[in-house]
Amino acid sequence: MIQDDIMHELQFIPEAKLFELYDFIHYFRLGLNAEKVSIDKTMCLETLRKIQQNDLTEFSEIDDINAHIQSLKNEIS
Repeated sequence: MIQDDIMHELQFIPEAKLFELYDFIHYFRLGLNAEKVSIDKTMCLETLRKIQQNDLTEFSEIDDINAHIQSLKNEIS
C-alpha cells in the first residue's frame, strides 16, 4: 500500500527536514481537498527520495521554500 511505502521512506529523512516535509504534505493535502487530482505513486516516491537527498533542483520555481510555505499559510487563513 502506498501509505506503507511513504511511511518507510519517512524513516530515512533527517529529523530537521521533517518539519518542511510536514508543511509540504499538509498544504498539498489541503489543495487536494479544494480540487480533486490523481496522484502518481511513482512520482510521489521519487519526490520523497529527492527531498531525502536534499535534491531540490526540480523545485527551482520556488526561490525561498520557507517564504512560499508562509505565503500558502496566509492564503488559507
